Amino acid sequence: MFQSVSVIVLCGYVLLSLLLIPMQYLYIKELRKLEEERVQQGITQNELYDRMPFERQQLHYNAQGNPLFILANLFATVLYKIKNRK
Repeated sequence: MFQSVSVIVLCGYVLLSLLLIPMQYLYIKELRKLEEERVQQGITQNELYDRMPFERQQLHYNAQGNPLFILANLFATVLYKIKNRK
C-alpha cells in the first residue's frame, strides 16, 4: 500500500515538473537577461536585489527556493544550456 502511494506521489511530482518546465525556462531566460544588465551596470547581485521592489524579490525567492520547483528548475536549466551553447 505504501509503495503504491509513493509511486503515485512520485509520478505526480514528475508530471507537475514536466508541466512547469516552460514557465521555469522563461524564468531562467529572464534571469540571464537580468544578469547581463547587472554586469553592464557594474552592480553586485546584492545591490540588484536591494533595488528590486519587495514583491519581485518574493517572486524570485519563491521561484528559486520552492522545493516543488527543484526538478522543473533542473530540467529547464539543462534545456536552456543546451539551446544556448556558444
